[in-house]
Amino acid sequence: MSDGSRIPESRQEQREVLRRLRETLRPHASAQQVIVGVLCFLLGITIVVQVRAQDEDALQGATQEDLVRLLDESDRHVSDLEQENEDLDGSLATLQAGHEDDVAAQNAAQQRLEDLEIVAGTAPAYGRGISARVTESTGTVRARTVLGVVQELRNAGAEVIQVGDVRVVASTSFTTAEDGTLLVDGTRVPAPFDVLAIGDPTVMEPALSIPGGAVDSVTADGGSLEVSAEEQVAIEALATVREPEYSRVVK
Repeated sequence: MSDGSRIPESRQEQREVLRRLRETLRPHASAQQVIVGVLCFLLGITIVVQVRAQDEDALQGATQEDLVRLLDESDRHVSDLEQENEDLDGSLATLQAGHEDDVAAQNAAQQRLEDLEIVAGTAPAYGRGISARVTESTGTVRARTVLGVVQELRNAGAEVIQVGDVRVVASTSFTTAEDGTLLVDGTRVPAPFDVLAIGDPTVMEPALSIPGGAVDSVTADGGSLEVSAEEQVAIEALATVREPEYSRVVK
């Protein structure tokens, strides 16, 4: 180390300074400190043991009446919890039943809506039924004759009817154009054309063929009506729903 300077110059002097510094900062536990530490550790163990002993003595020193009271309180608490559990189970069952009722009501309403749409002619319909072909050979099949065919089908249980490309509903009209062409709701339906009906074919087919019925009426007009039962009839023509002019919905 040079004169007038406190900074070590050689590596040996630097090592010596570092060694002295480590010795100075190293903690030195005295005998008194060790004894105090051991006493604190023993005191902690003693406190823990006493607390546990007091907890055990609290029940061991209790009287029979105290133990019975504690047991009754425990039973009552368990009983209250069981009752609360039953109430919650009942509430859950009620909610589930209500949800199922709501779902059933919604399904029924949806099914009712679909049925009404089919009856109103605003939705297509598919099912078993008949197909009747109307042709003209020696004369013109009159509008009232075609209306008679439709009425016969309705009486035989037809649920959905289509004449040509026109859906037949409760308000459908059958008229005749100036040239003798059939008009269904104002739409021209020239012969030959098909009359489609969904229903029980074993009832509708014989109903059209009874003596004096639809087949004989078409034949009398100079035409023919050929009826065949079908396992799948597709009625896809839709009716136009008109806005009511005078009536209104009352809720």
